[in-house]
Amino acid sequence: MARLPLLLGVLGHCLAETAPFQCAEGQACEPDRAELLQRRGRKRRENVPTGLHKVDGKSVYLLMPDRFAREGGLSDGDDSACSGSIWCNGTLKGITAHLDYIQDLGVDCIWVTPVPVNFYGPDGDSGYGYHGYWAQDWFKIEPNFGTAEDMKELVRATHERGMCYIQDIVLNHVRPLHSSQDLAKVKPFNETSYFHLLNISNQTFDEYTYKMGGWPYPTQAIGAGAQCSLQFFPDGTPDGTNNGTYCNNYPGNNFSKENYFGDRAHGPPYLKYCSIGNYVCEGYDERVSEQGWFYDLGDLNQSVDFVRQTLKDWVSFMVDEYKFDAIRLDTTPYMTKQFLQEVQDMLFELDNPLVILGEVTASNISFHASYQWQDGHRVLGGMENFPLFYTAVPGYCGWPNGLLSPVTQFDLTYLSDFTNKQQKSGLYTNTDLLMNMMDNQDDTPLFSLYHNLDETGGCIDDKSRQVNSLAWLMLAKGMPVITWGTEQGNTVYRNSLWQYNWTRETSQFKLYVNFNQVRKAHNVATAPMSVVEQLLPHAKKDRFVFRRGPRLGKDSVWVFTNNRPASMSTEVHYYVHLPKPPQGFKWYDTVGGQPFRRGSVRVTTWSTYPLVLVLKRFGPGDAEVLQSRRLKKQL
Repeated sequence: MARLPLLLGVLGHCLAETAPFQCAEGQACEPDRAELLQRRGRKRRENVPTGLHKVDGKSVYLLMPDRFAREGGLSDGDDSACSGSIWCNGTLKGITAHLDYIQDLGVDCIWVTPVPVNFYGPDGDSGYGYHGYWAQDWFKIEPNFGTAEDMKELVRATHERGMCYIQDIVLNHVRPLHSSQDLAKVKPFNETSYFHLLNISNQTFDEYTYKMGGWPYPTQAIGAGAQCSLQFFPDGTPDGTNNGTYCNNYPGNNFSKENYFGDRAHGPPYLKYCSIGNYVCEGYDERVSEQGWFYDLGDLNQSVDFVRQTLKDWVSFMVDEYKFDAIRLDTTPYMTKQFLQEVQDMLFELDNPLVILGEVTASNISFHASYQWQDGHRVLGGMENFPLFYTAVPGYCGWPNGLLSPVTQFDLTYLSDFTNKQQKSGLYTNTDLLMNMMDNQDDTPLFSLYHNLDETGGCIDDKSRQVNSLAWLMLAKGMPVITWGTEQGNTVYRNSLWQYNWTRETSQFKLYVNFNQVRKAHNVATAPMSVVEQLLPHAKKDRFVFRRGPRLGKDSVWVFTNNRPASMSTEVHYYVHLPKPPQGFKWYDTVGGQPFRRGSVRVTTWSTYPLVLVLKRFGPGDAEVLQSRRLKKQL
């Protein structure tokens, strides 16, 4: 979901709309409703590469068109950095021009954020619709990004390189709406009857929607009244701030017992705030989550026949027209599972079935898993793996702003426990379709994840913690997601990429290449994962060990990670039994680039950097280094 930054942008130039359909005279026109109806029964997709739709366990590069490359756009040739809530003028042609750069990382797929025509902006402090999540004209490609033909060429070029294409879409909401005039611009959803209007009472649509902040907004899908109880003033009017607590359980990032709101808290002390799926929070109301709005984004009512069918027709059209291999679905749990299941079933009926990967921002594993399978029925193919995101990010970096940060900061036992539950509980039907992340388009970049109240520490300037977290990300069960710019060491939220000049020489880029090579060489993608328990009483919060593939074999990959700071410069003991390699083989550390000597009762490294061990054959003439050393300085 596109968050709402508080920076005002600068208005740029707006190009003419470009439609993916052409009239007989060559004029741009909207798609004919009859043509969409004809597409409904179609099961076969033409000219789609075989096998690329099978995205299970594949590595993914996430990018935002406006921030990736500027070729052919308004700012073509300008390599100055751009960020914030303004348009930066990246293009689809720019992505196509630099697909070799992405391919050189070794990833299997690209994930592109939404491309329909957006509300240009500005919308108060929320800025501009550069990100793609504010759809205004669904059946046209955003002209600032390019044309329908640019879109087709991007997907074709991606397929030619053997990579799969994952398209981000939104079915939950439209652009910001503050009046009937705003609503009239939304195509094709331009009637008030197409939207949830919860608690509108006797207000007009304009009265219900006019505010850009404060209370009352349209009834909200998140926060007070949805994830926690809505409190009221003595005169009976609602207090949208809940006496300044909203749905938070702490006043800030200090999670001491003294700082917990206690009787004023809406949920238990292990939650920083109450969120989707946290049924333990007092006043949780899923109906409001499904029918409320995200801030001022008009919330579509999928129970209305026109809305439901048109959204399905649009998905079918986009998949058929542009040959996507999978779909990432924004704001998934704010729609009913019945509707989600209908859309996924429609895509599974294709000869090259497409999976939907839903954004379910929940820490509750049972709730999260229910969007893949519930009551004996499939819902979606997969999801972004937010339960592990909420444990890994604070676990490795000490990040204080996560949902579970009150208990998970620098404590990897939660990551271990959550991983075991996902793999062994039977709640999920396919954990290879869970997308793992250390950051994403909506969250703070990995290299800016701080720990201390003064916004220092954590993973900021700590390469050891950074590399440990990436070893987990790239080798854990699921689909690892690399957010654009991470391979360049970017620290700025939604920063542009072009100023880095597409270099392949950064240590981060080379590290991703290394991990992707390991993934391919040892068939990691869908290999089993086992959490390796450390021998008691040596199990510690600062270490997490897991294995992909067999315990001992050509595709065995043992991963030893920790969250200790690089400044410790000390040995790390992992109290696990690493099996003796077969005759003629030795364990080889793929991160350090050298052989590794195993201990009899424990694995010891001489730095805080991770170990990624695979079997490698060594002959009599090989020069062997029999002791693990510090990683090369470039890491």
